[in-house]
Amino acid sequence: MPTHKKVVLTTLQDLAGKAVDVAVNRLGEASRQLAEAENSLNLLLQYRADYVSQRDHAMANGMTAEIYQNYQSFLGKLSQAITSQTENVERLRQVHHLRKQEWQECQKKKMSYDVLIDRADKRENAIELKRDQKMMDEHAMRVSRNQTRQ
Repeated sequence: MPTHKKVVLTTLQDLAGKAVDVAVNRLGEASRQLAEAENSLNLLLQYRADYVSQRDHAMANGMTAEIYQNYQSFLGKLSQAITSQTENVERLRQVHHLRKQEWQECQKKKMSYDVLIDRADKRENAIELKRDQKMMDEHAMRVSRNQTRQ
């Protein structure tokens, strides 16, 4: 029969398990958002490299000042978008790091309850073994006394 302490520990273990599940989901969402943001940043960087290559090719073939100005203006806007996306990626990396720490803390707490419950089980088993041994010893003594009386 479980003790009150073990019931409490089991309840806490269940709650910690649910907290781990929530933390895993939050970490997964943070990972997904970070991967999407990194992918978007890589696409922007590749697009800028392609656009610079296109501008350089156009310059080699000759272009008007107005067309050059348009290229430069667009590259400036593209650079701003890249800067903004880089900041977004950094922010999401920090969020991901925090979510990972939260998950680790929840996992650590759950594991500590697992250990406490395991110890409680071992104590209960040891007490039960002692009780069984005592009953067997008492039974053996009664049998022995009855045999000596006869």
